[in-house]
Amino acid sequence: MAQQGPKTYLFPKSFIKVTPNTVYLILFCVIVITMQDNTQIIKEIEKAAEFCEKPYSKEEICEILYMDSNAHPDIDMKKQICILKLLDVSTQEEANLLVSHLTEHTALIREASALRINEFLKDPKTAKFFQTQDITICFMKAIYDVNPNVCRLIIEILPLITQKEFFVDNLYYRLGVTFAELDELKRSNKYTKKLFNLYWGLEALAQFEPETDERLDALLDACLKIKDYTIREKTAYLISKLKNTDNAVEQAKKVLKRDPNYYVKKYAKLW
Repeated sequence: MAQQGPKTYLFPKSFIKVTPNTVYLILFCVIVITMQDNTQIIKEIEKAAEFCEKPYSKEEICEILYMDSNAHPDIDMKKQICILKLLDVSTQEEANLLVSHLTEHTALIREASALRINEFLKDPKTAKFFQTQDITICFMKAIYDVNPNVCRLIIEILPLITQKEFFVDNLYYRLGVTFAELDELKRSNKYTKKLFNLYWGLEALAQFEPETDERLDALLDACLKIKDYTIREKTAYLISKLKNTDNAVEQAKKVLKRDPNYYVKKYAKLW
């Protein structure tokens, strides 16, 4: 008898309302598995669908989020779903609880938290709960996440935070540390990770349209020495966001305008 090929199991759609308006998260799983293996995957999908269908009160959501993931290994799936079902925050404690899942948790939990925080900061009714210094520090950590979706979601709302000066001062410091680490590393996975950090750090700084000063001048000079085009691209993007200029900025423009890379040229045309 000829060997059977992989069989596709198509599971039903489950919908989670993620905003009071029209945005819905669609949990849609298509798993390709063999006839003999991976039955555990089916059980996990069924469990996730069950969690999605179940209604949770805010009190139940908070209770689950307070649970220690190390003490309850199966709680992470519930946490991710509960974060997506959290439609509002009404106290500082609730905001702190949500932000506590932005770092040091699994990637899906961090991304779900970033999505919720992004939405709440854009809402004037809930933005006030995400303005403490501790939360600002968590945002700083989040822009260096290995998950680019987390980086994007947090960077997008940085113009909405009130502690801009505190964030920018700390960001310049972190960027300086990153350059020092790059100088010590050879080409490796660690080096690539640091470039990734630098890339998102430049993206974050651009959101504040920083003033020209010695810190910015030193940053531009250091960025021009990096060979990777992604850093040159973000440097050009940062310059496009500046409202002021100085000799260091103009020199950087001259160098980047001669860059052969398409993405660098795209931002250079904006000057």
